[in-house]
Amino acid sequence: MSIEKVLIVDDEALVRNFLVETLKRKHLDVSSAENGLKALALLKEHTYDLVITDMKMPDLTGIDLLHKIKEMSPHTLVVVVTAYGSVENAVEAMRLGAYNYLIKPFSPDTIEAILEKAREHVSLVHENQYLRQQITETNASPLVIGESVAIKKIMDDVRQVAQSNASVFINGESGTGKEVIAQAIHFNSPRTKKPFIKVNCAAVPESLVESEFFGHEKGAFTGANAKRLGRFELAHSGTLLLDEVTEIPILLQAKLLRAIQEQEFERIGGTKPVKVDVRLISTSNRDINQAIQNKNLREDLYYRLNVVPIHLPPLRERKEDIMPLANFFLEKFCNENHKEIKQFTAESEKKLLAYSWPGNVRELANIIERAVVMDNHKKISPEHLFIEPKMTYNPSQASDHVSFPLGLTLEELEKRFILETLLQQQNNRTKTAEILGISLRTLRNKLQTYQS
Repeated sequence: MSIEKVLIVDDEALVRNFLVETLKRKHLDVSSAENGLKALALLKEHTYDLVITDMKMPDLTGIDLLHKIKEMSPHTLVVVVTAYGSVENAVEAMRLGAYNYLIKPFSPDTIEAILEKAREHVSLVHENQYLRQQITETNASPLVIGESVAIKKIMDDVRQVAQSNASVFINGESGTGKEVIAQAIHFNSPRTKKPFIKVNCAAVPESLVESEFFGHEKGAFTGANAKRLGRFELAHSGTLLLDEVTEIPILLQAKLLRAIQEQEFERIGGTKPVKVDVRLISTSNRDINQAIQNKNLREDLYYRLNVVPIHLPPLRERKEDIMPLANFFLEKFCNENHKEIKQFTAESEKKLLAYSWPGNVRELANIIERAVVMDNHKKISPEHLFIEPKMTYNPSQASDHVSFPLGLTLEELEKRFILETLLQQQNNRTKTAEILGISLRTLRNKLQTYQS
């Protein structure tokens, strides 16, 4: 994240050429225009990170051009150039949105100082924008709740691996808290004050995945009206979480592997390599060996991501964590809903402990939140824990076969088989996709087709 593309606007050829040559020696992509109208024409065709413009020009003044730039490209930085006796004009320009100003005559060192400040500003803006979207609490490590031997061992591993730059692969069922463990690694690492950027690989449309990861240049494809930074670039010097990494299209995985190995990539439509320093954490709820066999995940990419593996067991295998988690969520949701802190009755605790939690910690949180909202008493009673007996997953009772009438088309047969499998898995799409041997994205697309 830095200044790469610069536009110089000045009607004096001597000043214009001096600025162009000085900045080109900094390995920047520099364009120039001798007046404001030609500058506007260039701005319509290209996106610039920085515009350096003279204040006094025959057609459009620097102030006029500043207004136009802010309308067309609000994120472009504008530096105005003025004479010593007209500093008040430069101050007015900064009030109207200019980033900084240069006073004639100026030296290469002065330009370098302005450029370095602009680079720092751009980096900080991009980082802050994304962090505001991604992180709600940045000043402390997320709480990992649990008293089981498994969780204590995982937290020991987290503290140890956090001090390294090794890639971590977290595997576990949906809802077990893989993202929380990833955040704990980041916040316990030397990168804690740097960005923690996450991307849900299953939620990104396949056509946009490459742009999401690596960004794109203006005009790279239809709809690319401005340059966009990808997640790798936004995560520079910090941590990038690839959530549900097996959902990345197989054709893109080769580029991803190279980016990880080389710590550099090119934006879509770009020609210059972008170097980054990123720590990778990946998660998956799928059987990895099966995903590799089914060509959903490149084996070489998996080995690159799986330097340190962490397996997060399901909640049904660590029953001793249920009540600590339940009490944590109870207090949390009471506070959020402005209610007096409640308690569970003994019967409620028994009900929570007897349930197998196919949706794991996420399902537990949802049920506790619903109980807090619906129960107005000081104690949570069993009837407000909306756990139906039919919801309990019992593998021994599950049917291992389905039957269909003869005469169905292949398309109808596929539809019925998918829907029946989904029903048997209590509408758990992740487990259904695993059983069917298809990606979560494919399952989602088929279900949308059935509903249309």
